[in-house]
Amino acid sequence: MSQDSSESKEEKKRRKREKKEKKKRKRDSSVGPSTSLSSQVLEKKVKRLDDDDNHDPLENVASNSPFQRKKASILLSLAPAAMVNPSKAMHTSMQSMLLKYSDGLGGVLLSFDNINVDKSKNDGSFGRILNEMPHIHFYATCDVLIFNPSVGTSLTGVVNETFPSHVGLLVHELFNAMISAESLRESGFSFDADLNEWSTVDTMTPIAIEDSIKFTVEKLHECNGLISLECKDPIIME
Repeated sequence: MSQDSSESKEEKKRRKREKKEKKKRKRDSSVGPSTSLSSQVLEKKVKRLDDDDNHDPLENVASNSPFQRKKASILLSLAPAAMVNPSKAMHTSMQSMLLKYSDGLGGVLLSFDNINVDKSKNDGSFGRILNEMPHIHFYATCDVLIFNPSVGTSLTGVVNETFPSHVGLLVHELFNAMISAESLRESGFSFDADLNEWSTVDTMTPIAIEDSIKFTVEKLHECNGLISLECKDPIIME
C-alpha cells in the first residue's frame, strides 16, 4: 500500500471521528431531563393529535399513523372466582394484555377505557361455559388505543446498538426495530471494521448510539405477544 493511500485512509478516519464528536456535542446540548414514554404518555400524544385535527376520538389519528383508536369487542375468559366482581375481573384481564400484540385487536394494546359487557354478543349480561372448561366467556366492548404500523409506514427510531450485521433501534421507547446490513448498503451506508461503525459513503456521517433514524417498515414480526420491526431506507435525522 502506498503512503498516499495510507494517509487518505487516516484522513477519512479523522473526519469520521470529528463528525461523530460534533454530533455528540450537539445531542448533549439539546438533551433535557430524561423521560419514559409510558402508554399514558402515548395516549396523551395521540389525543392531542386528535384534538388538533378535530377527528372523532375513535377514528384513526391520521391515515398514515401507526396508532389507532377504535371501539373493540373482545372475548374474555374469566375464572369462576371472578364472578364475585366481574367488572374488576374484566379490567384485570385487559390489563394483562397491555403492551402485547393481539390478533383480535389487530395490534399492540397500549391503553383501554370504558369496558362493558357486550350484551349483543352475550346472552344479555350472562357469560358462557364451553364444553367442560370451567372458565366463563364474556364478550366485552371497550375503547382501545393500539399500535399497528403497516408495511410502508414511515417511523423514526433511536439507535441503541450497532453491529456489522444490523443496526438496532427503539421506536417510541417501547418497540424494537432493526435495519439489516443489506438494507444499509442499499441505502448508501458502509461498515468500517476498524471503527466498528456504519457511515454514509458520500459524506462519511457515522451512525452513533442515540442517533435518530427515519425508516420505512418492511416487515413486522410477532412472537409470544412481542413485536419487532424489520426496516429499510434509513436516513439519519439531524
